[in-house]
Order: sequence, then structure tokens, then C-alpha cells
Amino acid sequence: MFSIIIPNFNRQNSVIKAIKSVLNQTFADFELIVVDDCSTDNSLKEISKIKDERIKVYQLEENSGAAAARNYGIKKSSGDFISFLDSDDTFEPDFLKISYETLSNSAKNTGFMWTGSNIYQGGKIDKQIWRPKREETPNLTFLKELKIGTGAGVTVKSEVFEKCGYFDERLPAAEDTEFFLRITKSYDYVYAPLYLINIYRDDNDRMSKNFKNIADAYNIFLPSYFSVIDRDNNLQGKFYYKMMWLNYNLADKKTGKYFYNKIPKDLRSFKIKIIKYLYEYLPLKNASYIHQKLSS
Repeated sequence: MFSIIIPNFNRQNSVIKAIKSVLNQTFADFELIVVDDCSTDNSLKEISKIKDERIKVYQLEENSGAAAARNYGIKKSSGDFISFLDSDDTFEPDFLKISYETLSNSAKNTGFMWTGSNIYQGGKIDKQIWRPKREETPNLTFLKELKIGTGAGVTVKSEVFEKCGYFDERLPAAEDTEFFLRITKSYDYVYAPLYLINIYRDDNDRMSKNFKNIADAYNIFLPSYFSVIDRDNNLQGKFYYKMMWLNYNLADKKTGKYFYNKIPKDLRSFKIKIIKYLYEYLPLKNASYIHQKLSS
């Protein structure tokens, strides 16, 4: 029924815990696919010590990133449902059981789901779940607010990949964002209001600040949504502001200014004007640093 995919890269100290959390599920109809992305530590050696016929281990020929590892696992899978688990996180014992019940009792056009998360950091537990406000369509809902990734206890029907394709390996970042925006054009969603995945973060963990990669990714996939964005002032303000500062981070002032001019005038706040000024007149490194401080 389920194929659980764990991409792994140099996580010998945590991947075994992730694997055991899958093997300890109360719902037993699953296969576990571990895709190693050319680890240089002892990950594969440690994984090989676990003897269980439900585990299938593959290694990519070259280091290719999480999106490629997930795609490889999807293509090797045989389950009706595909669940993703990062190699440093764990499932609660009823994760598959609740996911099965939730998806089985959902509407036919439901393509995927997610659960709540227990986030462990700094000796504290933060329970989080995204409960989106529904808009006219699932795609518009996700355009207005998207707060999940594949690490948030996400399960996807295998038919979704057959119809909509896989994770876009061209993207150097934001592949989760692009994937969810793409599949919500065709499928609806549902979520289980239970905290069924454990996410472990070091105190040093933070959102990626590689703005160049994010900018390159958004320049690839977001233009296909401009026709939808242009019908909504708030979406224009949200995305054209983002495209503005991302392109400034590519040292592309012309494109940055172009997207600034696409922001509706009534949404060009004092902060946005200041940020535009910073990128126009300060060295990029300084402007980006001050921008991060203003946005934190």
C-alpha cells in the first residue's frame, strides 16, 4: 500500500533511527526505499546491518541532490501511496495508519496530504501544523500561502506522479514549492490534524540563505503563474516583491527594477522602497545583509 522514501546523504548518525521509526509502524503494508546520494560516511554500512525484507537500498551513481534521490525512489516504488521521510527525522508509530485512513476517506480528486509536526530544537518541542484557508481552487490556496514541504509528513498518491510528473531536478532550490504549485492545478489536498512526524533541528539550523539558487529557481518556474498572479493584487504584491529582491541578488538590477514596477503602487510600502534603494545604490553584499536584517 505504501512506499516510504528516505533520501540519505552522510547521515550515519540519524538514518538508522529514521529507518526504525518506519519499521515500527502499526500499519504493516509498506516497503521502505532508502536512496543514498553517494554518502562518504558509513551510512550504507550501518544500514546494511538492519535485516528486513521490506527495506530496499539504492545508491545513486553521482551526488545529485534530494530531488533526484526522491525521484529515483519514486520510480523504484510499487505502493499506491508515496510517503517521504528525511533521514534525520522520524515517524510516530501511527503515521501510516492515520495517513491511510485520511486518504482512503477523502474525495476522489484528493492527491496528497500532510500531518502535523513535532519540531525538536534547543531542548524544546514546537508543535506545528499548516491549516490553510481555502480559496477558490487548491492552486490559488497554495499560491496565497504555502507552508509545507516534503518533510512535513507528506504522502502523495502514486497516480499524481504519473499525471503531473516528478520533482523538477533543474531547480537548484524551491523544488518542493514548484512541485506543490504544479500538482494543485490537478489535485486537491487534505491533512490530518495530528502530530505524526518528528523533526529534529540543531540550534544552528536555519532556512537556506542561498538567494542565488532560489532566484534561479523562481526565474525558471514562476513565470508560468504570472497570468494567475496578475488577476490578484495581493499575489502581485507578494510575488513581484519576491522576484524583485531575488533578481537584485543575482546582480540583475534591470530585472529587479522591472518587478518593482509590477508591484501595485498601493502595495509599495516604505520598507519595499527602502529595500529597492539598498540594492540600487549599495554593494550587493551590504544590501543583501541589511535586507535580511530588515526582514528577520
